[in-house]
Amino acid sequence: MTSADSDALFEDLLSSAARLSFDARDPAIFADAKHDDRSHGMSPRWSPLYDTAAWRALPPAQQVLVTRAEVAQFLGIAIWLELLLQSALLRRHVNADPARPDTRFLLHECADENMHSLMFVNAVAGIGARFHRRDFSFAVFGWLFRYVAWREAVYGLVLAGEEIFDVMQRDWMADPEVAAAVRQTSYIHVVEESRHMQFARRNIRDQLAGRSRLRRRICALIIAIGTHVIGKSLINRRVYEDLGLDWATVKRAIDGNEHHRMMFRRAAEPLMDFLSREELLDRGSRWIYRKSNLL
Repeated sequence: MTSADSDALFEDLLSSAARLSFDARDPAIFADAKHDDRSHGMSPRWSPLYDTAAWRALPPAQQVLVTRAEVAQFLGIAIWLELLLQSALLRRHVNADPARPDTRFLLHECADENMHSLMFVNAVAGIGARFHRRDFSFAVFGWLFRYVAWREAVYGLVLAGEEIFDVMQRDWMADPEVAAAVRQTSYIHVVEESRHMQFARRNIRDQLAGRSRLRRRICALIIAIGTHVIGKSLINRRVYEDLGLDWATVKRAIDGNEHHRMMFRRAAEPLMDFLSREELLDRGSRWIYRKSNLL
């Protein structure tokens, strides 16, 4: 794609942002999101515990609490990724021409991401759930993400998180079993992230243009390792222990849950298709994705 074509794409994305954007500070967004103890935090089939003996042993009210706690963990990771994205990309654009279409869209995307994070915080509070502390290893990964990763790797990791959450949230927003706060939040996120994913894909292609095969292989490995970290971070033992569940029993159930693996492979399908087309899915990265239950 030529520079003119790229500029035209970013102008189109800016036009989309002008037409289809939401303000998470607007109380009307959550006007219908009344507290409802009977609604799940996310579609039950996306729970890592779903369809296991441990899940079936829980009474319905406890299953609701589990999905609410799990969605808080999922959205907490989404916030973490959005903050990492902004800190990494803004550092790389400090000296960029702010009038360039790609820079202007980046600034718009960062505004969106801040609103998404605020929206997720409000949704979690609205369902009576809370966020849990992450392991120290995530602080180390976050530092590497911000300061070391190549730009195409940063966009690749961002795209990984966005693609996986997009598939999940398309289910959540249409599921009447899910609390209204999460359904509305999911709808807004799906609409706005569609242009963010286009932005990330375009930047990955632009950054990889003319790069050596070695750099592509290293980039593929970085994206695979980062995606593995993201996938594993969705399961936090503190979530289940806080609900009074035995972690050893829960871990055994999740590790043996073929339904969980199938759902996460489904979530990763669009990402795997893109990585394959861009020659970012080689033998080494495939091995990592299989270990992560994403391939």
